[in-house]
Amino acid sequence: MDVMDVIGIGFGPSNIALAIALEESGAYDDWLFLEGASTPVWQEEMLFDISLDTYSNIQNIPYRDLVTPRNPRSRYTFLNYLVENDLLFSHLNMDMLMPLRPDYAKYIQWVTRFFEDRVRYGRRVEALTYDEAAPGGGAYRLVTNTGEEFLARHVVIGTGRLPKVPSQFAKLETDRIVHQSSYQSGTRPILSAQPSSKVAVIGSSQSAAEIILHLSKTYPQLSIDSIMRRYAFPLKDTSPFMSEAYFPEFTDMYYESPVELRRRIDRDISRTNYGACDMDVLEEIYRQMYYDRLHGRNQIHLRRLTDIVDARVDNDRVELALADRASGETRTASYDLVILATGFSNIGPGPEDLRSISLLDGLSSWLDSSAGEGHVDVDRGYAIDFANQPADASGVVVLNGLCERTHGIGDGGSLSLTSIRSADILRRLRQSDEGTAAPVAVGSGMEEGR
Repeated sequence: MDVMDVIGIGFGPSNIALAIALEESGAYDDWLFLEGASTPVWQEEMLFDISLDTYSNIQNIPYRDLVTPRNPRSRYTFLNYLVENDLLFSHLNMDMLMPLRPDYAKYIQWVTRFFEDRVRYGRRVEALTYDEAAPGGGAYRLVTNTGEEFLARHVVIGTGRLPKVPSQFAKLETDRIVHQSSYQSGTRPILSAQPSSKVAVIGSSQSAAEIILHLSKTYPQLSIDSIMRRYAFPLKDTSPFMSEAYFPEFTDMYYESPVELRRRIDRDISRTNYGACDMDVLEEIYRQMYYDRLHGRNQIHLRRLTDIVDARVDNDRVELALADRASGETRTASYDLVILATGFSNIGPGPEDLRSISLLDGLSSWLDSSAGEGHVDVDRGYAIDFANQPADASGVVVLNGLCERTHGIGDGGSLSLTSIRSADILRRLRQSDEGTAAPVAVGSGMEEGR
């Protein structure tokens, strides 16, 4: 079996950006991506086929796409997608700050078509180990759900983040509890059969707000409880100074900062990406609630300052014990469906963070769980720090998009720095081949691979 130079696990935006960098740099000849899905998809569960999509945008400047910040002259820019699909002038004529989510989904799918010969779809990697007997003195061995095996000198993990499920729901097995990552496929069968259901949406994020709007417009007979610990939906911080957290220089500063300062910065900038909503969505919910009052109905109910203290399943119902912190009362409410708009988990030291990911189980003996903050750690180039890695083992395993606790909020599911990160990763692979691990310089991701 031949040893490939690079194999990427997953083919979402982060690894698509890396594929572009690999092609444009010409640094490696033999590289491949293994994707568990049967077709290229992006946020398909949050693509709505009603007018809601006209204000469901990607919450990201379009030029912070898969490649522009690294190489503005690339054929894979969002602007070139518009040109090649005869959309440029119509798009410019709308004078939109941020693209529609369906438009960006089509852009990402358009890019993937250029890499069809570099991707194997329907291949979910189930095991990752190191094979000392592989040709060339050792390589990483990947085994997929189809039984196929691959060897690679370098592995880049870009599988995205796992759904964050609150502890009250973690052990409940029922199709009546649906995470936002499975929103449409999980809710459609139930609500189509029971259009007058009572539904709870947990959370106060942009996703929670969009889901509430989609439910109210698609199923007007629903009764919707919006349950949140906060007093109300918070407004996203899009101020220019806070938005500098998505600059390449910020990543360098954050990585070099002590842990205490990192956590302080996290608190300052969290609402640029987490637990907050765009103004247009907030205004639409408020207008919908006002419109309902004019017509003598009350479809959307805000359950403010409310904690979920317990949850249990009773046949086809989910019962929640809700503690109203304003009144001090605790009551039980029963729902046909509960939707968790609770976000996704990062690797880190927090109580809701992951310490590692299952893909690394086959390399667990190389990890030192007692080091640092007790979670998988990476260097500036996103390569995993294997404290117990054998001296003669070559190559690196890289985390692409799972390093917010070490590299800052630009690594937390945002598209803003994917292109710059791909250049940093490519440089780290080269350093490994050359037997060096020099730090990546400030802003050095710019134009890498042109």
